Amino acid sequence: MTARLHVLLGAGGVGKTTLAAGYALALARAPDRRVGLLGIDPSRRLKDALAVALSDLDAPVPGAGALRAAILQPAVSMRRWAAEACPDPRTRERLVGNPFFAAVADRLATATDIFAAARVAEWAEHDPELTDLVVDTAPGLNAIEFLTRPERVAAFLGGRLVSWLRWLAPGAGATHPPGGLLRGGARRIIGGLVRIGGSRMLGELGDFFSLVQGTFARMIGRVQATERWLHEEATQILVVTSVRHDGAETARQLVGALSTAGLGARAVVVNRALPAGFATEAALLDLAAADSHAAAVIRYALAYAAIQERVVDGVRRLAGRTVILSDARGLDGDGRLEAMARIGTDLRAGLE
Repeated sequence: MTARLHVLLGAGGVGKTTLAAGYALALARAPDRRVGLLGIDPSRRLKDALAVALSDLDAPVPGAGALRAAILQPAVSMRRWAAEACPDPRTRERLVGNPFFAAVADRLATATDIFAAARVAEWAEHDPELTDLVVDTAPGLNAIEFLTRPERVAAFLGGRLVSWLRWLAPGAGATHPPGGLLRGGARRIIGGLVRIGGSRMLGELGDFFSLVQGTFARMIGRVQATERWLHEEATQILVVTSVRHDGAETARQLVGALSTAGLGARAVVVNRALPAGFATEAALLDLAAADSHAAAVIRYALAYAAIQERVVDGVRRLAGRTVILSDARGLDGDGRLEAMARIGTDLRAGLE
C-alpha cells in the first residue's frame, strides 16, 4: 500500500476514539495530505466524537480539511460487495433476492473483524490518492481479532459441505458430486436440510453459495491485503491507555497479543495525563493554609499524580516510545474540532 496505516487500540473509556479523531484531523491539516478515518467499533462512537452523521461509505468531515470519515456497517458492506462482484443485473438480482443472502449478510455482520479488515483494504483500493488511514478499533482485546484472523472465511468456503451445496445448485452443470461419495457428516447435514425444508430450500442454498463465491473471494483478497499492510514497516499501531490501572493492564495484554501475532506497537500513549511539572508544583502548596475544599482538590491531584507515575513507569517497557498527552480542554464546546486537532497535533509531535 502507498498510504500509511495508523491503528489505535485500547481499553474502553481511555479516550481512544477522541484521540483517533484528533490525530486524523491533525494529519488532514498538514500539506498534501488526504486522510481517511474509519471507525470499526460496533458501538459507533466515532460519530459522537465528530458530532456528524456517518455511514459505511466515506464522506468529507465539514471543517476538517482533507479528512473523510466512515463507520463500518457490515451488512451494508456485504450488499455493496455483492453488487460489485455481480456486475450482471440478473445475477445480482438472483443473489440479493436469495433468502439465504439476507440471512447470511445479517448473521455475518457480527463478524466485524473480517469485515473491518476487508473494509480497510477497500478504502485504499478505491482511493489511490489516500496518504493516511486512521482506524479506531473496538475497546479492549476484542480489537485484536481484526488483526489476527484473516483465514476464517477462506477455510469455510473451502469446506466439503459448501462444495456439495454448490454442486446441488440449479444449473451447476456437474454430473457427479465433487470429491466422490458424500462423507458421513455432510450426508447427515444435507439429509437433515432436505427433511426440514425440502429439496427446493436445498437448491436455493446451493444457488446462494454458487452466486456468493465472487463476493467472498473478493473479501478474502482484501483481508489478506490488510494483513500485509499491517506488517509494513511504515504502519503505526498505537496502544492507548489513561491514568488508570485497568487501562494500563489492558495495554499490557494488547501488546502481548500483538507480539503473538507478529506485530509490534509503535508507541504506548498515556492519555488524559496531568501536565509535566504539575505534581511538583502541587507538592509545594501549603495544605494547612488552604481551606477545606482547596485542600481536598490538592490531595486529589497529588493522588492522581502518584497513580500517573506508576502507570507511566509500568507501560514504558511495552513499546519503543511512550507519549504522554495532557487532558484536553474545549471538547464539550463549539470548538470541539479545534480541541481534538490540538490533541492530534500533540500526538504527532510525540510520535515524531
